[in-house]
Amino acid sequence: MDQENYEFLTEKLKYTGFEDKLNVPLKEAIKAKKESFTLGTTLEIEGKKMDVDLYFKQSAISDRYFFNKFDASLRNENPELEPKKHTFYQNQGVTAKEAFNLLEGRAVFKSLMDSEKEPYKAWLQLDLTKKEDNNNFQVNQYHEKYGFNLEKAVKKLPIKELKDDTRTDWMIRALQKGNTYPVVMERKGKDEVMFIEANPRFKSINVYDSNMNSVKTSELQKKDQKQAGEDVSDELSGKKKDLKKGEKAEIPEPTLSQSVGRGRKGPRI
Repeated sequence: MDQENYEFLTEKLKYTGFEDKLNVPLKEAIKAKKESFTLGTTLEIEGKKMDVDLYFKQSAISDRYFFNKFDASLRNENPELEPKKHTFYQNQGVTAKEAFNLLEGRAVFKSLMDSEKEPYKAWLQLDLTKKEDNNNFQVNQYHEKYGFNLEKAVKKLPIKELKDDTRTDWMIRALQKGNTYPVVMERKGKDEVMFIEANPRFKSINVYDSNMNSVKTSELQKKDQKQAGEDVSDELSGKKKDLKKGEKAEIPEPTLSQSVGRGRKGPRI
């Protein structure tokens, strides 16, 4: 058995989220010297079960094996309904947890390579209503030029964790992996634990309360944003009072925090 090849594959499995639970059957399969083999396992994530089949194939010019892809099948809470299935290829670099998040309908931010081997970054999201000829869900990509800036979108919300750079970094990384992330925000004068997730398609953040009910972001407008609008209103009102009859008020240019941009609509995906 090629020990170096085995160790390389175990590291690959660990990075993908399978830890060491498949190391023993992997070693046995390599020793058997089959041209290809499949290893199956079941993961429990957030109280839900996902069945996974991992595919390995031997090189045509050596004894080395490669981990090419895995099929993920997320069981439905209602056993009478079909599970959600999708095949993830290793050139996408999707981990088991990210596969779970994608099958849950959330988006994941990945570094990818185009057909000319040029690197680029994009959000991936499965359209769970559309199947392609290979029985995979349609994969929508939202590239960096699409216009979704996660950091800016998060900073529009009164999230307490934003006061700490380390916690902010954890939050951004978690959202990029497609996780639903717990945060503390103020609503109606009280601090509440809420959950957020990235929504690149609509260039926004989804917000849920502690019971996972959707919360309108308009209810969570930052105090400084509200105050900025009030200050402009008070300033204009005061100027009008000081005007003599027939004079026109000079309306100040809005600052960045007061203005609302009208960006171009992003490309169709």
